[in-house]
Amino acid sequence: MQALFTLTPAESKRLIAKGIVSIPEVQQAKEEGYLILARGSTNAYIVEELLGKSVEKEKYVAGQVIKGITCALLQGVRLQPVTFHKNQLLDAEPSTVIDKLGPGDIMLKGANAVDHKGHVGVIMANPTGGTMGEFYLPMKVRGATIIYPVGLEKMILSVEEASQIGGLYTIERSIGAPVGMVCVTDGMAYTELDALEELFDVEAVHFASGGYGGAEGAVSIIVEGDDEEVNQCCDYIEDIKGEPPLPGIKPPCETCPILCSFKGMKEDALPGYLQGT
Repeated sequence: MQALFTLTPAESKRLIAKGIVSIPEVQQAKEEGYLILARGSTNAYIVEELLGKSVEKEKYVAGQVIKGITCALLQGVRLQPVTFHKNQLLDAEPSTVIDKLGPGDIMLKGANAVDHKGHVGVIMANPTGGTMGEFYLPMKVRGATIIYPVGLEKMILSVEEASQIGGLYTIERSIGAPVGMVCVTDGMAYTELDALEELFDVEAVHFASGGYGGAEGAVSIIVEGDDEEVNQCCDYIEDIKGEPPLPGIKPPCETCPILCSFKGMKEDALPGYLQGT
């Protein structure tokens, strides 16, 4: 039996979150070691699934793409990243546990691009590389794991090619914040397809992308399997349908410190699509 359904970006994030928290390795890291959830919009949904309660997801981000520009949420507004150690929430920044990480420990890190090879792209506006600059190499050398939850809306032709251009000080003109990209070729991308195959005994195929009238950025997926599994999968998706879009918070450009084409501009001087929060 085959079934077709379409997921908006918010619905995809919810599905990915439900799938990733069911991974045995993620559960084990949470219960027996360290599980770090870096900031990111998809990770905000994962936080909700792990905590069993709602959070201000729009504040669980650092870099962001909102209102048609690359942007960032300011430090004083961002929520502290969630870190579990042996099933307990730590009231500490993830950077304080780097020297304690080892095999079996996991960081969940958002991404901005993925390609058909499974390469993951993470864009960075921080001159020192942000979370990737701080954690990627230390976790590699210690044998810890980074998983990249990323929706298929972020599928591009080649992350490797994209990562060879751009850069904070290379881009000469930008509408928003200039950024660079790192290409991760040895990371584990986790998409809607992985979530569906994690939760159900089905084969999932990315069938189409795009839409309008509320379906901007949507992906259409076909699942195939025996009748019972496919119907269970569709019932599950029906419960996810209607997930509201994730709102965004744009910091005031006049006082924002990041390098950006709108830096220092007063609200009434901004183009209309950027005015208001």
